[in-house]
Amino acid sequence: MPPLPIPSSPAALTTEWLTDALRSGGVISSARVSSANVEVIGADRGFAGQVIRVRLEYDPPGSDAAPSLIAKLPAADDTMRSLLAGLGWYANEIHFYEQIAGESAIRTPRRYYSAMDRGRNEYVLLMEDVTTGRIGDQIAGGSAAQAEAVVQHMAEFQSQWWEHPRLDGLSWLAAGAVRPADGADGWQAFYRQAWPIARELMPDLLSGPIVAIGDRLARGYAAVLRISAERPRTVIHGDCRLDNVFFSEDGAQPPTFIDWQLVSCGRGAYDLAYFLGTNLTTEVRRAHETALLRRYHSIVSEGRGNGYSFEQCLRDYRLAMLLAFGFWVQTAGAPSFPVSAHPLRDVAMERLSAALIDLDAGQLLHEL
Repeated sequence: MPPLPIPSSPAALTTEWLTDALRSGGVISSARVSSANVEVIGADRGFAGQVIRVRLEYDPPGSDAAPSLIAKLPAADDTMRSLLAGLGWYANEIHFYEQIAGESAIRTPRRYYSAMDRGRNEYVLLMEDVTTGRIGDQIAGGSAAQAEAVVQHMAEFQSQWWEHPRLDGLSWLAAGAVRPADGADGWQAFYRQAWPIARELMPDLLSGPIVAIGDRLARGYAAVLRISAERPRTVIHGDCRLDNVFFSEDGAQPPTFIDWQLVSCGRGAYDLAYFLGTNLTTEVRRAHETALLRRYHSIVSEGRGNGYSFEQCLRDYRLAMLLAFGFWVQTAGAPSFPVSAHPLRDVAMERLSAALIDLDAGQLLHEL
């Protein structure tokens, strides 16, 4: 079979194309897709790409193939599509599902089919529709039980990949949490440009002591980014937040982690800081932060992380909180950042600001 064309929009997910794609992926054999109901989901929050639920019927009926699937396409906006394709977000997620997901100690949706043409910024990923369980809500904030589940399973995943011999061979897995460290000076320049814009957009949130930390980060962001890519390294989700986690109804099954566009390689404390710093209310984080930090450390230090002290883990966590703050400053200050995502921006910045002050993370910038 010649290579399938990559669909350019949800409308291109026709019954014929889906039949060929699912046959290519070994999902169906003799059956064909007879009906495909296409529905764009998450449009109010998902600005990095198009997420589509496709409800399927087959001929002959009674096929044991999934009655629905999730399709991911690049952003519809050409500017956003080019930007994120250039950063490798789309390609990295496809590489993750093709090369890492199936052998990792973390639950992810099953991949059905994937293809990309990086020269044309065209990508498609078909995967399991995780319909069982409850998705988290970052804006509302997570519970202590949800936080414990996320930390437990993310730590087990990171422990598996901690200084794994394969890391150096995965050339697409850029070193650095979220931002590749080999472009650290450029990312610092971007932060310096975005910081005054973010302050102007959110004067009530970015005021008082957080301003001094944000100003110092404008001089130290590159150093923090480089440290985040140093050993000990592991695989980092990069966008570990409640909206990317499905929890089982009874809590008996492991959570399912979705949306791996920001996957990278670096110090694992970034996922911990990003999750605790932006997905829990300040009150919940303060009440459970130390216990969750110690649980994370106990898991990663039992395997290849033997010798990774709790003191180093805590320092990495504080540095990672600065990096998470910088990421949101850059995101909020980008001209293409959509109005629909402002509530998410506001809770993230409010919670991260409180965490930076609680952890005295700004003091680390004097030591770099």
